[in-house]
Amino acid sequence: MSNAISTEDAPRPGGFYSQGVRAGGFIFVAGQLALDRAGKFTGGGMRVAAIVRAGGGTLADLVQVTVYVTDIQYWGEFNEAYKEIMKDVSFPPARAVVPVKDLHFGALVEIQAIAMVGGGGPSR
Repeated sequence: MSNAISTEDAPRPGGFYSQGVRAGGFIFVAGQLALDRAGKFTGGGMRVAAIVRAGGGTLADLVQVTVYVTDIQYWGEFNEAYKEIMKDVSFPPARAVVPVKDLHFGALVEIQAIAMVGGGGPSR
């Protein structure tokens, strides 16, 4: 059984998709850009953690993160920010960084994630 995840702490979907979906012990977070709740590009942080929390998890439950960057030159800067955000988890989730040509709203980074919760998650 699966359930849509929706939270006021993350941007409303701008298309036909859910912010996240909880299926069994997994939370699948849709790709997140730096948008405010109304969908306006802010250039600030993304709301992956808010969606995971709304699904019953925390950043420590992340098992896979995929990061899309418009230019690999941003990888180092992103990696440092990511380390700071994830500093309180025992070990980082698996991750892929994928260079792409363009992202919506001229964003430089988009993140999607998978978390595992409900007794089967990572031992952190």
